[in-house]
Amino acid sequence: MPFKPSRRVFAAIAIVAVAAGLAAVYVTDRGAVESSGRCLAATPKAAALKSFATGDLSALLPADAPTDFSDLVLRTPDGAERRLGEFAGRTLVLNMWATWCVPCRTEMPHLQALQEKRGRADFSVIALNVDVGRPEKPARFLEDIGATSLVDLRDPEMRAFNELKSKGLVLGLPTTFVVNRDGCALASLAGPAKWDSPEALALVEAAAKQD
Repeated sequence: MPFKPSRRVFAAIAIVAVAAGLAAVYVTDRGAVESSGRCLAATPKAAALKSFATGDLSALLPADAPTDFSDLVLRTPDGAERRLGEFAGRTLVLNMWATWCVPCRTEMPHLQALQEKRGRADFSVIALNVDVGRPEKPARFLEDIGATSLVDLRDPEMRAFNELKSKGLVLGLPTTFVVNRDGCALASLAGPAKWDSPEALALVEAAAKQD
């Protein structure tokens, strides 16, 4: 089963997402994101992350059945297409955000700090922006706050957002996924978090650990 946010978690999701018009986004396709058999082997690892759902990460939801994100289509700032599967071999913290989302903007420095502390060949933080306006705006924001070490990717037509929404994996912004080296989403967290905290660093280490 995919992630199933509780009422408490749903209430914690940034309401600004609805105010900005995300409630008017309708999904008609199944999309590329599936809970496929190739991710079943990651189920024990996802279950093991439950112990990290404490403190600032109390809203963390390990996946009952990890979802395959490898075919998720994203864009570079200049519009080139990339698939998440291109990051195979790296554990990822994939953060969906927008410049108009106040909690997203508050959270971003913590994601930058996580990248600075833990970023290396086997781990990256991806900042997936869903602004539908001019592409310069998110780039300028990231530069202004010094978040230049993050992998800067975009979803300008909200296709990735819609795919995840159709599976009940994302309800608003910010939403962050922990994705293993095979492109399988092990856990999600709705709402902002201090991703540079000791708890978050321990979570990343557990997710990145080779079995």
